[in-house]
Amino acid sequence: MSSQTAPAPTLSVRPMSERLGAEIRGIDLSAPPDAQAFAAILQTLHRYGVIFFRGQKLSPDQLAAFSRCFGELDIHHMTEHVFPHLPQVRVLSNVKKDGVSIGITKGGMHWHSDLSYKPQPALVTLLYAVECPPTGADTQFADMYAAFADLPEAERKKLQALHAVHDRNYRYSALYPGRPPLTPEQVAKVPPVEHPLVRVHPATGRPALFVAKDVVSHITGMTEGESRALIDKLEAFATRPDRVYSHKWQPGDLVVWDNRCTLHRATPYDPQYRRTLYRTQVRGETPVAMTS
Repeated sequence: MSSQTAPAPTLSVRPMSERLGAEIRGIDLSAPPDAQAFAAILQTLHRYGVIFFRGQKLSPDQLAAFSRCFGELDIHHMTEHVFPHLPQVRVLSNVKKDGVSIGITKGGMHWHSDLSYKPQPALVTLLYAVECPPTGADTQFADMYAAFADLPEAERKKLQALHAVHDRNYRYSALYPGRPPLTPEQVAKVPPVEHPLVRVHPATGRPALFVAKDVVSHITGMTEGESRALIDKLEAFATRPDRVYSHKWQPGDLVVWDNRCTLHRATPYDPQYRRTLYRTQVRGETPVAMTS
């Protein structure tokens, strides 16, 4: 972390539900927090999977500085719509300048865990709202701890022995019909990768489902029909409304989520309204399977 840190604040936590999502109040993140404050932030993230801070005023550099508290920042394999001096910060926006989009539009409107198709998927993702539509454009999060815990014991035992193949190119053209297909060079950067279907969070020790139907092409060792039926069933079970927190954005919101125990997706909004957000991602570790 930076040697120039903010004084220790008095933090308060307001849970959104018993298991998923919490607002943290009482801190200005324009300077990285001190060790004590960050420890409290990290503890809250591990408890609730998704945390957010309202009323922040962050430049791209300040967002990157806070993001580095969580670890090393990733540079996305698709390098458009980043700040030239700061490629770790991507822009999501429907705003155009001189007829050209300043950011990524209509991204992530399917359930997923960021960069799950890489050998070391994203640890946490941070998303900061610059401007937001008055309605719509929520981001929804699903609790993958609860999804696994709520399954029958016999099914939990079966799933923890399975592995699934995550493939960036699996449904890319279907998910993004307005974009050109991935180039051979882009596909080569992220070849399909196999991960455990149930992963253990290294900080909490808790098992979580690790599957999303539009990114996971198949489950190793199953027929195509069996594999697809199980993948679809697990995502539908995991994303039931009682396991989902829907974040309603306000300008100045900073949302942080743990990709190791959640799925997320964007929701539609009226394109007449401007929407601009800045995003960073922290590099994660290789998922570890549940062994008992």
